[in-house]
Amino acid sequence: MTLLQHTTLHLTLADQAVGRYPQIPFELPQHPASMEVKLAVEGGAKAVIDLGLLGPDGLRGWSGAARTGYVVEMEDATPGYRPGLEPGTWAVLLGLHQLPADGVDVSVTVLSPATMRPDHGPSETPVRRRLRGSDRGLPAPPGLTWYAGDPHSHSLHSDGDLSLWELANEAVTSGLDYLGCTEHNTVSHHPHLAAVGRRHGVTLIPGQEITTHRGHANAWGPIGVIDFRQDADTWALEVERRGGFLSINHPVDGDCAWLHPLPPGRIGTELYHGSAYRNLTTTAPLAWAAAGGRSGTIVGGGDFHNRSTPLRPGMPTTWIAAEECTAAALVAAMAAGRTTITASARLLSPEEARPVLLDAPALVRLGGVAGYGDEDLMAVDAAGTVLVDGRGERLLVSAGRQVVHAPRERGPFRLETADRWIIAQCA
Repeated sequence: MTLLQHTTLHLTLADQAVGRYPQIPFELPQHPASMEVKLAVEGGAKAVIDLGLLGPDGLRGWSGAARTGYVVEMEDATPGYRPGLEPGTWAVLLGLHQLPADGVDVSVTVLSPATMRPDHGPSETPVRRRLRGSDRGLPAPPGLTWYAGDPHSHSLHSDGDLSLWELANEAVTSGLDYLGCTEHNTVSHHPHLAAVGRRHGVTLIPGQEITTHRGHANAWGPIGVIDFRQDADTWALEVERRGGFLSINHPVDGDCAWLHPLPPGRIGTELYHGSAYRNLTTTAPLAWAAAGGRSGTIVGGGDFHNRSTPLRPGMPTTWIAAEECTAAALVAAMAAGRTTITASARLLSPEEARPVLLDAPALVRLGGVAGYGDEDLMAVDAAGTVLVDGRGERLLVSAGRQVVHAPRERGPFRLETADRWIIAQCA
């Protein structure tokens, strides 16, 4: 075993102010079998130090604060990191997310060969599908189908607790047609998604949650890694250039609300986030949209990480009207704005809640449906709820399928219960 690097640093708030992402370079020799990086934080109970890797070709992986070490081999790597070992100058990348007032001591050690092997978690047997959201048959133009899913989730490839196989099973158990796999600042999961999706019978959309201290955004599509250290304008331009789609995540949620300037081009907004189940009457994301945030394409994201709460993938559910249930078609349909959100849920036990798919109150744009125009909106299975537009005007829904005149400039539209719970949204 060769020690390639051992560095000890005392990191302070002054270091964070100079740059949040310090690098610790090291040289990788010819023909290494593997390498291992270890991070130790000494007595820093209030410190949150993120961990990543730069290779000669740029960003090679990121695990944030979810790991204190990783292994890279020629053909495999710890989830969150891409395999491959080229000789040359590499660097351990740190993220100074939170530091105590008096600073913290950290040490970084790089070894070759590694003392461990990558662990991808349990390869769980596929569960039997009992429900598929698209079987509902929401009104759609000829050639399109409304597919039910959740575009925002996490696995062991970032800070989630489940393997990709376990995550796919959760999506199938929820009745979802698709699941967006959006790991923080990494695309290490992308090469695995097609095979896992085929095995479990669910479409897995490749994505990346671009994560910074000033806000998060999802970038969908097999477009390679987007460097989170660049500005949000660059993210948007790169995602569009590579054929993906970008959407701002949880714009008003806690300490990860959106503080960047709004990027150029057509982008989406996660107007319904899983955190809304803590307060089903919250209108904070709608206030953000009303104050100038964009809502041309709206999505809902469960942001599923683990089973520590009852919330499972699909809470809320984003329905996408697409030509087929493939990752490419679903991303293109999101970019075109063909989305709607439902948020009804069924508590199966104190430990498990799943989305209601087949009869949840929903709002559907009817543009392209025979006899209707793009300004027609149908409230489906929503009798007894109240339709509210972006100006606050209200209409009691009295029929199971009620069509209203709803110009997009008056959106976003929502359905509320008598308790003012928001259970559906549409642009």
